[in-house]
Amino acid sequence: MSKFTAHDDESLEAHYSCLEPLPSRLEAPHGCIGGFVFIGHLIVDEEDGEEREIIESAPCRRCAAAASARRG
Repeated sequence: MSKFTAHDDESLEAHYSCLEPLPSRLEAPHGCIGGFVFIGHLIVDEEDGEEREIIESAPCRRCAAAASARRG
């Protein structure tokens, strides 16, 4: 059974010190297009039983929040 030593702690600190922190949620890139996100899902058509893909759009909450913050 091995025990961690002070040298191990220093090695771990040195290893992780070079890593940059992740950007905050608001700074991170996101997947909207022109202020909208597009959500696809499959449905089964009741008339012929065929699967169909439906794509719906919804306003991007992050862009809307940023726009309202800019307006004051």
